[in-house]
Order: sequence, then C-alpha cells, then structure tokens
Amino acid sequence: MTSLKQLLSIDNFSIESIDISDINELVEKLPRTGVLDLNIAENCLILTLEGQNLCQEKIVVIDRWIGKLESLKNKSWSNAALVKAKAAGYTTAKDKEWHAQADDEFNEVQNQLTLAKACKKWFENKAGYFSGWHYALKTFLRRDYGIENASGTAYRGVSADEPFPYEGKGEVLVDDGDIWG
Repeated sequence: MTSLKQLLSIDNFSIESIDISDINELVEKLPRTGVLDLNIAENCLILTLEGQNLCQEKIVVIDRWIGKLESLKNKSWSNAALVKAKAAGYTTAKDKEWHAQADDEFNEVQNQLTLAKACKKWFENKAGYFSGWHYALKTFLRRDYGIENASGTAYRGVSADEPFPYEGKGEVLVDDGDIWG
C-alpha cells in the first residue's frame, strides 16, 4: 500500500530525472490522423484518461518541489542581501539588493525554480492534450452511436433468424412503388 506521504515525497527528487517514457508511449498510441472507427475511439478513450492521470500525478509532486525551491530562493536572497552583502561592505539597501540579485547561489536556485515551472507547464500542456483528445473521442463516439441508433442498425440482441425489427408505428411512410419506380 502506498501512502500519500510516499506518493508526494520529494526526497531525492530531481526535475531532470522525471520519467516521461510512459506518457510518450501513450501519445504514440493515439491516432496521428483523423481516421477513426469505434474500436480505435473506445481504446483511445481509456488511454487519454491514463495520460491525464499520469500527468496530474507528476504535477502534484512538481508543485511541492516548486514550493521548496521558492523557500530556498527566498533564503538564498536573504542570505546574500543580509550576510554576504554586509561582509562585502555594502551598506545601502539598494546595494545589498543588487548584490543579492547577482549572487551565484541565488541565481542557481532561481534557475532551478524556472526549470521546475517550465516542467510543470509541460505536464499541464500534455494533460490538456490528453483532455482534448478525450473530448474529441467522446464526441465521435456519441455521434457515431447516435447515428447507429437513429438508423436502426444498432445491435439489439436480435438473432439472425428473426426479421429486422421495424420501429415504425404501423403506418407506411413511403410506398415501395415510389422508390423502385
């Protein structure tokens, strides 16, 4: 059993080591063209939900990582502005601020934070991609099943020996002579 603490853990976490191969495999399984049939649409519908789920799981962990990096950024800026700037002989608030913004430790954390935010955006975009496909597939299936049902050709569990079910109310709408001349 996996606890929420284990699922959201950022111990030994690195943005660069996030495995995206499972997401890329799902993308490869989705149709590259607009050519669909019921079987493809039904199978892909499940893939889109799986893809959204994988992206959302990673986004939650990245959010925690971003929170940690925000704290480290603030800490490194404060350390550079209050401790390092004072040791370097800066006395005015503006000089200390400029010194902090030029600090290597602060800039390294800032770069990690920017990378984490870009990574989160990538996963959000992939989740949106899967969501868009999910909507398109649901719309296709709804339309296709609707056409089947409206045409009276949908499977209704009728055996081959029984005549084709007539859904009219007994009245003849078109005379055979009108059709066949």
